[in-house]
Amino acid sequence: MTRPRVHQTVVATLARRILSGEIAEGEILPSMEELSVERGVSRSAMREAVKVLSAKGLVEVRPRIGTRVRPRSSWNLMDPEVLSWCGGDLDARILTSLLQCRMLIEPGAAALAAANASAGQLAVIEDAFHRMRAAASINDRVQADLDFHVAVLRASGNLFLEQWGGTISSVLLAAFRLSTETAPSDDEAFGVHAEVLEAIRLRNELRADRAMRRLLTVAAKDLHVEEKEAKKAS
Repeated sequence: MTRPRVHQTVVATLARRILSGEIAEGEILPSMEELSVERGVSRSAMREAVKVLSAKGLVEVRPRIGTRVRPRSSWNLMDPEVLSWCGGDLDARILTSLLQCRMLIEPGAAALAAANASAGQLAVIEDAFHRMRAAASINDRVQADLDFHVAVLRASGNLFLEQWGGTISSVLLAAFRLSTETAPSDDEAFGVHAEVLEAIRLRNELRADRAMRRLLTVAAKDLHVEEKEAKKAS
């Protein structure tokens, strides 16, 4: 059942404040009455919002204590809605974890795509690549980039990989936007996307694996992930 719009708005607002760190892990939220006054909504709407956030692991309700923000390790970051709430505010830890996960998964998916992609699936990958090259705006560019990677995952023939792409599409889109905006040039990324496409087209599994690894290395460089992690640790 679709939640009323007011509930969706309240949930998203609170979630973004938690995910961004504005409301820190372990912090106790104001009372329901205070929150409802602050957001200009009924207490029932606020209670519904807290229930949703609790179900997604962001908060916990303790009797006589209140509503506490749970540790990040408890957050259901694989929930598509939680990922969508991250928006473009991806901190260094989320970016690093995302890239590490992609490095573990996508090269193997590209190799499987080289082995298993149908002619129709290859055409979808090629179409996404050409749309990425011809894109007239950042929005078109990052959408085509997302379509390219999701198409590779779907072409792997693995049921779990097919669904994984859809699950993390929101956060991938945000990451692609960041890398596109910070990259000194699109030339290197385009070139390595072309290598991935060609390796899959030639049914060369090892080459597809290696090309995808290079592509993710370029993404990490464009996102300055190592610099952000070093700055955070200093």
